[in-house]
Amino acid sequence: MPRISEETINDIRRNADLVDVVSHYIPVQRKGRAVKAVCPFHDDHDPSLSIAEDKQIYKCFVCGNGGNVFTFVQNYEKIGFIESVIKVAELSNYPLDLPKESFVPKVDSRKSSLYKVMNEAISFMKFQLNSVSAKQYAEYLNQRGMSRELIERFDVGFNGPDDQLRAFLKAKGYEDSLMLACNLVQLTQSGVRDVFYQRITFPIHDSLGNPIGFTARTLNKDAPKYINTNETEIYVKGHVLYNYHRAKQPARTAGKVIVTEGVMDVIAFAKAGIDNVTATLGTACTKEQIRLMMQCSKTICFCYDGDKAGQNATVKAAKLAASMGAHVEIVRNTTGLDPDELIEKDGKESLRALLKSTMTLMEFMFEWLKSQYNLENYSEKKQFALRMKEEIEACQDDFDRQNFTHQLSLLTGFSLSQLEVNITRPQKQESVKINRLQKRLSMPMDGKTKAERQILSQMLTSRQACEIFKSRLGFLINDVSQKCAMIIIDAYRKSDVCDIAELLDSAKENEVKQLLLDISSDATLINSFDEEVLTGSIRRLKRAMQEEKLQQINAQLRQIKNPESIQALLDQRNQLQIELRGYIDEEQ
Repeated sequence: MPRISEETINDIRRNADLVDVVSHYIPVQRKGRAVKAVCPFHDDHDPSLSIAEDKQIYKCFVCGNGGNVFTFVQNYEKIGFIESVIKVAELSNYPLDLPKESFVPKVDSRKSSLYKVMNEAISFMKFQLNSVSAKQYAEYLNQRGMSRELIERFDVGFNGPDDQLRAFLKAKGYEDSLMLACNLVQLTQSGVRDVFYQRITFPIHDSLGNPIGFTARTLNKDAPKYINTNETEIYVKGHVLYNYHRAKQPARTAGKVIVTEGVMDVIAFAKAGIDNVTATLGTACTKEQIRLMMQCSKTICFCYDGDKAGQNATVKAAKLAASMGAHVEIVRNTTGLDPDELIEKDGKESLRALLKSTMTLMEFMFEWLKSQYNLENYSEKKQFALRMKEEIEACQDDFDRQNFTHQLSLLTGFSLSQLEVNITRPQKQESVKINRLQKRLSMPMDGKTKAERQILSQMLTSRQACEIFKSRLGFLINDVSQKCAMIIIDAYRKSDVCDIAELLDSAKENEVKQLLLDISSDATLINSFDEEVLTGSIRRLKRAMQEEKLQQINAQLRQIKNPESIQALLDQRNQLQIELRGYIDEEQ
C-alpha cells in the first residue's frame, strides 16, 4: 500500500461529503435537517442509521456501527484504512497523485498466478476466433450483429476441439494444477480435457477487472447452450456481475444501473450505445450482487426476459433489492423477447424505447399477480385479492398503499371493508427498532460516567473547556474516557477547533472510537460550551471520587484493630467529609 501523509488524509476527509459518499453505496433519506438511511451493517428495514452532516459522522442507533467517511467505506467494503482513503478520494474526485496500481488492493501470489493464466487463456481464445475452425462461430457472431469493435471490447473468443487451450497453456509452461484451479480444464475418464471446447467464450471479471471465469456458448443443439465456470478460488457466482467493471462508472454517471440476465443482453444494449448495463448470468440474484449494484447507483432497473421465467426472476430480484433500500424500476417488457432478440427483430431504437417504459415495483407486482390468476373464477379472484393485499400492506409509501387498495377494489369488485387493508404504514419493524433503541438508552449509567461524558462533550466543543479541565481536574477515572480526553487535548495542539471526524482516525482502539461517537450523538448532553455545566460536572466527578474514598475508609475502619492506624484513617475521613461538604454546599 502507498504511504499517504496525514495532511493529505485530512484534506481528503474534509473534501469528501459523507452523505454523498454513503449515497454511492445505499439510498439516503432527507427529512428536514435529518439525514437517515437503512443500516447496511445489520438486518434493518427502517432507517436506523443517522448521518450528522455538520460533524461528518454517522451512527446506527440499533447496532451501534458508526464513524466517519473512511470508517463507513472500510466497514461496507471490508477493506483496510488506506484502501478506504484511496476509495473516498476516488468517489469525491480528490486529485490524489498516486500510481494507478495503488487504487487496486494487493492480491496474494496465488491469486496473481490464477489471474495470469486466465489472461493467457483469454488472449489465446481471442486469437482462435480468427482461425479456420472458428469460421462457423465467427459467422454466427456476425449474424447476431457483433461488430469487430464489440468483439474486441468484450474480449469474445473461441476454443476449438482437441484440447487446444490446454496444449497452448502447457507450451507456455503452466501446470495442469493451475488450469484445474481456474476450471479451464477438468479431469475426465479419458484424462485432463478442456472445459470450454467448441464454444464461443465470454470472459467474466470481478469488480476490479480481474479475469475470474467464462460463460461459453455452443452452436451444437444437442449440448447445453451456455455453460459457466464452476466456482473456484477466484470465482463465486453469487458475488459477481457480468460486465460490472465496465458498467460501474457509466452507471454512476447515468444515476441508474440496468440489470439483465445474460451476456448477449448486455452486448445488445452496448449495440444501442447504452453502457450502464450488467448481468446476473441467469442465476438467482443475491444480496452480494445487489450491494455491488448499489455501489453504482441507488436506482436499479431490472430488464429481465419477457417470458414467464424472466418475469418470475424479476419478482424475486426486485423485491430483494427493494428490501435492501434500493429504488427499483422494472422495464415493462410485454414482447416476450429478451433484449438481444428484440434488437435483432426491431432494431436499436426498439430497445431504447423499451427503457423509457418502466414501472415501480408495486405496479409490476399488481400486473404480475393479475396474470397468475383467473379473475373470472371467484376463488382465484379471492386468492389474488388476498395476495395483493399482502403486497400493499408491506408497501412503505402511504399514497401507494391507498392508491393500490383502491385499484384492487375496482378490479375485483370487493369493497374496502371486505379487503380490510390496513392503510397505515406497517409498524412492526419500527416497533422492534424503537424497543431496541429504548433498551440501549435505558441502560443504567452511574453519576461518575454521566459526569465524565459531559466533561468530554464540553471538551469537544471548546479549547477553553479543555484548559479548564486541565487546570481543575486533569484526569478522568475511566481508562477509555481518559484516552478520549488525551486525544482531544492533543487535537487542540494542532488546531483551534476539534473535528470529531478527524478524532475518529486518531483513535486506534474501537472502545475509544465508540465512546467518542456515543458522546457526539448523545442528545442528553450539552454540546455547546457552558462553563457552568463544565465546572458542575467536574465538581460532581470530584464528589463521586470523594464518596468512593469515604466508603473505602469506612470499610477499612471495620477491619483494622491498631489504634494508631484507626486514628490516621479517622483523620483522613474527617478531611474527606469537610471537602465533601464543600462540594455539596457549592451545588446548593
